[in-house]
Amino acid sequence: MIPGADLDALRAKLRPFEEAELALLRSVVSRPAWLAEPEEAAIRYALNLARITLLRTPDGDLDLEELLDPFRQELQSIVEPLLLRAGGVDRAGAARLAPHLGARALAWRQRLLQAFPDRLPPELLDREVCERALVLVCGGGGGVSWAYLGAFALLEQYGLVPRLLAGASMGATLLLFRARRIHYAEEDLREVVSKLTFRSVFRFLETESRYALPGAARLYLREAIGEFLRAPGGRPLRLADLPIPLLVTVTGIRAGALPHDPGFYEHLLDLTGRMPRPHVVKRAVTDLRTALTELVRQRDRFARVYLGGDDETAAFDAVDAVGFSSSLPGVIHYDVLRDDERMHRLLEDLFRRHELFRLMDGGISDNLPARAAFDVVHRGALGTRNAFVLALDAFGPKLTHPLWFTLQQLVAQNVARNRPFIGHAKSFQKVLSPVEVIPAPAHLERAIQWGKEELLPEMPLIARMCRPFRRPAAGRGLAGGPAPSGA
Repeated sequence: MIPGADLDALRAKLRPFEEAELALLRSVVSRPAWLAEPEEAAIRYALNLARITLLRTPDGDLDLEELLDPFRQELQSIVEPLLLRAGGVDRAGAARLAPHLGARALAWRQRLLQAFPDRLPPELLDREVCERALVLVCGGGGGVSWAYLGAFALLEQYGLVPRLLAGASMGATLLLFRARRIHYAEEDLREVVSKLTFRSVFRFLETESRYALPGAARLYLREAIGEFLRAPGGRPLRLADLPIPLLVTVTGIRAGALPHDPGFYEHLLDLTGRMPRPHVVKRAVTDLRTALTELVRQRDRFARVYLGGDDETAAFDAVDAVGFSSSLPGVIHYDVLRDDERMHRLLEDLFRRHELFRLMDGGISDNLPARAAFDVVHRGALGTRNAFVLALDAFGPKLTHPLWFTLQQLVAQNVARNRPFIGHAKSFQKVLSPVEVIPAPAHLERAIQWGKEELLPEMPLIARMCRPFRRPAAGRGLAGGPAPSGA
């Protein structure tokens, strides 16, 4: 991984150009007639050229960051008063300066090609500038996450295929089904959900706790959905097998970081031997909420672990990855207790490398892992580093969920650290209850429809941001302006 401070500094350097492009396109989408497409392409080419630091070539990465720094400084001084001003985009000024910006970008393009004549093919440079990879990040939160299926369907309808997926808990589980095919087939997931029942997914029994913190309900995810997640030949799908790469957040607990003994969480919702009266259930839920709040408050003492982000964890069985990410202390316990030498070896290696004691729900430490996804992109995993991060969050604080409001507020704090790495964030308001993990068919349809309705108004902006565009051609008023010194 890129060191944290370096990653923050890199994002801070590049973010103004993405924000300027978003502001431009937001204005274009709201009133299309004010800017012609060649002028739009000229401004976008300049902004995206300025975002290049490392460029993947057939011979390896080419470092262009220092060479392009003067262009970045020049461009930032021009576009900030035009595109990022408090009153909105200066449409007249942007249209007037588009030819100049395009000409400056073409001049700097030529300088790069001359500096690396044998390593930098023109078509490779233009592809990096004009084509953008969509990165989709989804937060957890139990039943609220079903709204994401509406978003998956809309993205497919608009022809947008994610190049990288990242999520936590229930968000990661749904993304796993999105990741198994390049193109989203809504009916496939409906078939899976139609076969799920609470009893097929959860069982209330005491079992050994080997890698994860215990909970009242044992999650039998492999038995419930494993048949849908198999590689050719019948073996379980591994993260490395997925057609779309998937990054799964889990929270790692180090020795001494846990505020209570593991057995404390196993019996938080243990109502055995008690009368199931409302006040008993209410007290148990209150105790659980207090314990989870306590864990989230000290999230910085835990390790953020991202399965699928390296070769070792990409070898994990995909079901195990999302199972651990969904292992909510006191509520849901997922573990690998079967006779599986390969997975035990991988888990023991993970525990050794991160000095871990147990694993638990990824949402506790990083519920919307946009920062981790950005890191994967800028380490070159996708080939391109020109990516747009779309983050979907359905567990944001809601007064309609008073039982979970405090916990939602705390989780929102770990979402905040990801905000600088998000291109566009969508917080869904109309969602199912967090406890509706296995929704009735009618409720599932309602959640999908709500998700579509809420995201639909924002799709024109998202689609335009991810749509490839043409490099501006010199001659259409774009040849003016002096070339950079040394060009």
